[in-house]
Amino acid sequence: MVRFEFSETPSPEQDLEHIGLTDTEIAGLMSYQHQIGYWRSDMATGHVFWSKEIFDIYGMTYTKGPVNLTLANDAVHPEDLPYMLELLERTAVEKTGFHYVLRLINGRNGVKYVRSVGRFRITDDGREELYGMFEEVADQTRLIGVVGNPPSAIDTVKD
Repeated sequence: MVRFEFSETPSPEQDLEHIGLTDTEIAGLMSYQHQIGYWRSDMATGHVFWSKEIFDIYGMTYTKGPVNLTLANDAVHPEDLPYMLELLERTAVEKTGFHYVLRLINGRNGVKYVRSVGRFRITDDGREELYGMFEEVADQTRLIGVVGNPPSAIDTVKD
């Protein structure tokens, strides 16, 4: 387990209107940088939906329907899973956001580091959802300073 943190204050949106780029173009540019995907969780049904890229990161077969959460959770390092589940539950209850970096078991007796950022929202029709992005951390030098933390020393920060 590397890091979990709560965030009640979202980062300010960049003013990009004068540049003339669409949200779709910006998301596309982010996806070219490295493998990145997007997700949404309907809190009323418990269904979670992933873009194809997240299935690829997890090594799971792609489906447009709800994610098989049993298979997804089985891929999370057993030391990290309880922290991830607690973070998601607290995010839903407290209606806040989060950021985490954790380990996925890569099927070759090793791990890969992944990062997710999530936010709470209420849709136009009043449904509560969590949504966010998910990426494989390809350059592990970005993790310097937090990788070596034992589980008892995990940072949990609430802004």
